[in-house]
Amino acid sequence: MSVGCRLTSLFQQYVQQTRAQNSFSSVISKRLMLLSTAENLKHSSWQFPLHQSDCHAFAMAQEGQTVHGGVIATVVEDATTMHICANDVRGRKAVTTDLNMTYVGIGKVGRTLQVDTRILKVGGVMGVADAEITDTSSGKLIAVGRHSMMFVGEDGSALKFSQSLNSVFDV
Repeated sequence: MSVGCRLTSLFQQYVQQTRAQNSFSSVISKRLMLLSTAENLKHSSWQFPLHQSDCHAFAMAQEGQTVHGGVIATVVEDATTMHICANDVRGRKAVTTDLNMTYVGIGKVGRTLQVDTRILKVGGVMGVADAEITDTSSGKLIAVGRHSMMFVGEDGSALKFSQSLNSVFDV
């Protein structure tokens, strides 16, 4: 399976798995869109439209309703997780060892975030990716993040969950 196909397969699995398990990321998976991959999957582009439910609890309507940083961090973690795992030639699952975010702008309800991820390194034990998050309408930088992951599980384990759920989605 080609690297680009692995990312598409992982993204489809992510959408199914988050909804089947009603996981923390289920709200994100309903709106996150994989747009493209480039340079043998060293870069990928995603978009995420911002909704009212993404607002910070203290955001006031008259102030423009800013998005909670945790929503942006979750989008970055989910996108880079799939990107890192798709680049693992052994097809293993991975767990986060470090995630850091630097916020330099604000996301506002009604806008769409562009999330561009880049693989920095994928090795035998670890994978590292970074992400740049911009507002699609203004082009302004909102945040940057770096995500490090440790590979776990057997070879080929990254796609096993979706194979076990096939009957659930055969409607």
